[in-house]
Amino acid sequence: MLDTLAVVIIVALVGSSIFQYVHNRSTRRQLQEYKDLFELADTSQRETQAKVEGLFRDNARKDILMDRSAQVIETVNRKNVEFTEEVSGLKSQVNFQEEQYAKLFSQKKSSEVRTGKITEQIAPFLEDYPLNPKTARFIGDPIDFVHFDEDGVTFVEVKSGKSQLSKKQRMIRDLIKEGKVEFTIYRVEGK
Repeated sequence: MLDTLAVVIIVALVGSSIFQYVHNRSTRRQLQEYKDLFELADTSQRETQAKVEGLFRDNARKDILMDRSAQVIETVNRKNVEFTEEVSGLKSQVNFQEEQYAKLFSQKKSSEVRTGKITEQIAPFLEDYPLNPKTARFIGDPIDFVHFDEDGVTFVEVKSGKSQLSKKQRMIRDLIKEGKVEFTIYRVEGK
């Protein structure tokens, strides 16, 4: 019986060793799997953390760019307001100067017209007038003077500076040069 007991103990010990070996091997395999999972999780976590840190850096750069952009926009807006105010002031000055110019121009034109009218009427009495003032008859419009001399009739238009003949005055000049001048008698019948 001792032999049987020894065999049973040996078988139990061998079985226990085999069980322990299989159990240890299974445990080692599980530990390796857990280790692999932890390493995978750790790698994934490091990658994720690196991505998150990269996103934070990118976000910080974008915040800096946004702050700088906001400062630039604020500066541009301030300059735009200053420019708008300056343009408005310049427009006011231009409008004022245009009004002053229009007044002066109107006064100058009015003065020129008055001077012209006076000059037209006194022209025959000026030293360099080419005809006899005694034969001059003032008409004013469209021709200033008609001279009735013994040897002819002369039409005179007085101009000053760079002034030009009007369209009607040019037409009259051309008709006279073409000899299209007539003398007509009109008799009024009394009733």
